[in-house]
Amino acid sequence: MPDRDQTGAPVVAVLRFEVPEPAQVDFAAAGERVVAALAGQRGFRSARLGRAVDEPVAWLLVTEWAGPGAWRRALSAFAVRCELTPLLAWAQDAPGAFEVLHEREADGAARSHGSALAPDAAVAAPGGRREG
Repeated sequence: MPDRDQTGAPVVAVLRFEVPEPAQVDFAAAGERVVAALAGQRGFRSARLGRAVDEPVAWLLVTEWAGPGAWRRALSAFAVRCELTPLLAWAQDAPGAFEVLHEREADGAARSHGSALAPDAAVAAPGGRREG
């Protein structure tokens, strides 16, 4: 789908999983379905599902989005929730969405992006301010 969410920086989303050996074949197949569901969402740019070379229980799903809004909308899509939710049993709790502030492709020019974060993003929370 075309990129329509061009405000601010693109977003790279990283989900880490620890998948026990008996579940890995099913996890890989389910991961392919998650990637297919994500690919159908507006603002999707790319996805990679991988496993650590030296620690086969460690898996990674990396996706790139046109911006934070595209990533958030994709997570709320019914098809994505249906495919992703079963895999979350193996997900590791860690920050997962990152703004791309500077990038360079192998054959292209360097590009910098402005942040899409609100000025008070580090201290504001729904319903009031975060305790700090």
